[in-house]
Parts: sequence; C-alpha cells; structure tokens
Amino acid sequence: MRILLATLALVPLTACIGALGYSSLDQVATAAREYNEDVRWGRYDKAAKHVPTDIRQRFIDKHANLEEDLEIADFEMSGLELDKKKQTATARVDYTWTLKTRGIVEKTTTKQKWEKNKDSDWVLASEERVKGAPLVLFEEPKRADK
Repeated sequence: MRILLATLALVPLTACIGALGYSSLDQVATAAREYNEDVRWGRYDKAAKHVPTDIRQRFIDKHANLEEDLEIADFEMSGLELDKKKQTATARVDYTWTLKTRGIVEKTTTKQKWEKNKDSDWVLASEERVKGAPLVLFEEPKRADK
C-alpha cells in the first residue's frame, strides 16, 4: 500500500516536470551550441542537421574541402539575442583557428542568424564574418554601394 501511495504522489510531480518545456531561448541556445561544437570538432555531418535541408550537402562539401587543412582551436558564443515575434535569433561567435599549411593562429568573429523552420526546429539561416581574418566558411559582410 505504501508503494502505491508513493507512486501516486509522484505522478503529479512527473506531470509537472514533463509540462515544463524549454523556452525558445533555451532551444536556440542548444541548437547554436551543438552546431558550433560539431563544426569545431569537424563533425560536419552532425552540424549539417542545423542548416536548412536544401543546402546541407553544399555545407558538408564546403567544410570537407578544408577538413585536412583547417583546425578550429576554440569557439565562444559571446551573445545571443532572440526576437520572439519573428521567431529569429542572432548569435555572435568568436572562432580561433589556423590553417595547418600557414601555421598562423587567426581569430574571426561571426554573426549567425537562426530561424525556426516549419518543423519548429532552429536552423542556421546565415553566418557572416563581422571582424577578424576571412575564412571561406563564412560569408563576407555586404558592402554598401558608394
């Protein structure tokens, strides 16, 4: 009987915990962290699950072309802003990297734009270099016409 009462007491508690979902900020932060960790460690096939399906193969190919030469030593997400109305987020990421053929440690800061897709998953819509050394993995900033 005690076991039955203890079990019945846990059911509402379990239901409450199950009802607690991750916030949109938690979800996009998790997606961004997973993506950046997978890119950092060269797991491009896993990182690709965070990019839109129509560009996944191009993403994998682009990264695989540098796989032997590029070494990302570290990354740090230094900011993440969420726009709940638009279902978008912007992350600022600092990468420390080197090309083995050059042997020079570089630092690049990028701005990642994240969007919720039709399946309510957060995907990386774009990644653009903000400052630091250019690297072909990142889009270059748009230049204003003079």
